[in-house]
Amino acid sequence: MKALRRGLVTFGTAAVVVGTVLGAGAAGAVPLPALPALPNGSLGQPPASKAQLNKSFKKLSSSMAKKNPGRIGIAITAGGGDSALSFGSLKSARAWSTLKVPVSIAAQRRNGTEVRPQQIKAITLSDNDAAEALWASLGGNRAAVTAVTGVLRDGHDSITRVSSQLDSPPSFPGYTDWKLTSQSIFAANLPCVPGSSEVLGLMGRVGGNQQWGVAKPKTRGVTSAVKGGWGPRSDATGKYVVRQLAVITTPRGTLGVSLAAEPASGSLGDGTAMLDRLGKWVLSNLGKLPAGTCVGVPTAAQNAKPEPEQAQPEEAQPQAQQPQAAQPETAEPDPAAQVQPAPAAQVRPAAQ
Repeated sequence: MKALRRGLVTFGTAAVVVGTVLGAGAAGAVPLPALPALPNGSLGQPPASKAQLNKSFKKLSSSMAKKNPGRIGIAITAGGGDSALSFGSLKSARAWSTLKVPVSIAAQRRNGTEVRPQQIKAITLSDNDAAEALWASLGGNRAAVTAVTGVLRDGHDSITRVSSQLDSPPSFPGYTDWKLTSQSIFAANLPCVPGSSEVLGLMGRVGGNQQWGVAKPKTRGVTSAVKGGWGPRSDATGKYVVRQLAVITTPRGTLGVSLAAEPASGSLGDGTAMLDRLGKWVLSNLGKLPAGTCVGVPTAAQNAKPEPEQAQPEEAQPQAQQPQAAQPETAEPDPAAQVQPAPAAQVRPAAQ
């Protein structure tokens, strides 16, 4: 599927050359036509250099190594941009339920309001059954992979490959390896992805089981839309990786953010605590980070016809016991609310 036309966000000073075009044998000069305005609301160079931000992040890392040991990572992209700032040693991990964002958008493109109830549960409560229903509504694994990949490409993520049971060996969508830089680029362009507005609205009111990281900014004029994801970092271990995909809106523009943590303890509770530390750092440095706006361009993706339905749709994620229904504002972190691997690989953290 065709991706959106890439927007431009500049981080340096744009030089406009003013000159003249001389006509043959003419005594006067013809002014050059005015240059078009820079697209995507370019906001110029961020107040802080990468070196300054690195220094600040190093202090955070040193502090976290004592109280919250483990691997951490942050990627930040200015709204509409295609270049991410990256911090920390953790560069990529399984997507887990952060992938429910493009899955929900893809399902809406195909089925319209028919899947709205499943979207609400999949995003606000991170409900697995709802996510599996959305995946199945796309027509089975091959058609679903194509549809979700199309959403990623529309969001300027040009490299992520969606996992499924078509893989060898068979895998699951939540196992998709999603680089932090690619995820932040997708988040930076998400507001301009066709069909994303309703999902972004749901991301703005996620339940208590996702109220960490950058989910609760306190600065006036700053809001966020988030989706969390958590699960074992590999089939070889029950230790958890915790992730968050976020779009932060500020008076200066938007930022796409990807946070990830692999606590040394492997517990979900320690992972969310680490994301809280990372989120606090991001929110406290918003004025020093690049921001921008995206410009949407219609694509063929939203009108593409899905492939014929497969014999039997596969599950979006490995089966797992689902929690009791909860109100979005009071739900507590619960790994059962996330897509979990097959029982043989499933290891749950201690109760929080």
